[in-house]
Amino acid sequence: MSKPRILFIDDEEIVLRSCRRIFANSDYEIDTAQSGEEGLSKAINGDYDIVVTDLKMPGIGGMEVLSRLRKVRPDTTVIIFTGYASVDTAREALKNGAFDYIPKPFTPEEMREVIKNALEARAGKERNMLDLMAIVSHELKSPLSALHTTASTLYKGCFGQLSPEQMKILETIIRNCEYLEDIIRSYLDLSKMELEQLEAFKEEIYFVKDVVEEVLNLPEIADNGKKMKVTKNFQEDIKITGDPRLLKILVRNLINNAIKYGYEGTEVKLGLEKKDSEMIFSVYNEGVGIRPEDSHRLFRKFERLKQPGTEGVKGSGLGLYICKKIVDSHKGRIWFESEPGKWVTFYVALPLAS
Repeated sequence: MSKPRILFIDDEEIVLRSCRRIFANSDYEIDTAQSGEEGLSKAINGDYDIVVTDLKMPGIGGMEVLSRLRKVRPDTTVIIFTGYASVDTAREALKNGAFDYIPKPFTPEEMREVIKNALEARAGKERNMLDLMAIVSHELKSPLSALHTTASTLYKGCFGQLSPEQMKILETIIRNCEYLEDIIRSYLDLSKMELEQLEAFKEEIYFVKDVVEEVLNLPEIADNGKKMKVTKNFQEDIKITGDPRLLKILVRNLINNAIKYGYEGTEVKLGLEKKDSEMIFSVYNEGVGIRPEDSHRLFRKFERLKQPGTEGVKGSGLGLYICKKIVDSHKGRIWFESEPGKWVTFYVALPLAS
């Protein structure tokens, strides 16, 4: 599980030093900002679980930071630093969406307790949300699949020749069905995996026979709308210890992404090799690629990169996040190499069966 990310905003360096010291040996990733302007910029452009901000600062104050984050980053939990003279203002901040406030001066125990409570509240809220989305997704899955199948059948001309205008309308319907199916799949995957305590069910399997081959037979890949052929360059099958159910989700997401962001009619190339004590699986496509400056955002939840060539491409922002969680649960590694605008290759390294 990735470390919770916490941003502290205060114009007093002594306060920021104190916060860094309190959480120096914690399992949290700590960042600081010494002004409201700097903190707001970091909070909007970063991916922080919690932002703790002082109320009274020169320039942008804590109330404006709270107000802006409610609009731009509603999932970020905001906590307020306050002096005794501004407790009433802190209470006003609670009414406007702050989770809690911390009085100044504060003790290490007070700080740790508030952060702990905020993280527990976030975990419970996320679990409830995923449960609800899983129920809704499950109910939508069958009727949406029927709609997609019907639209695809009409598009192929099985019931007579269609006009160009009718073909265009069906293309839009099919594209939106694929987008909604991606979201439904992602939420169902999340709910099944219990991501906060993800433990893979390990058994000895052959990666190609038990995982890859079954994924390649899925209609969404074998008969994809972009007419992209998936080719394999495998010298041999490789035995690993893993959960075949989770690994199928991993491979499906990587290949679907390669198709989604690839150039129509090009190839998706799969590779497989042994290297030392690991199996290296790769997925290559010719497409929009990934810029180096976006690499730190790639595996975050609900993160979607906006790059030239991705206009109009829809997605849940969960696929690579789920991939990273599955790879982590198998004690493996995932990374990529890319030439933006031309190609990208994703690599997954997993331990060989002992």
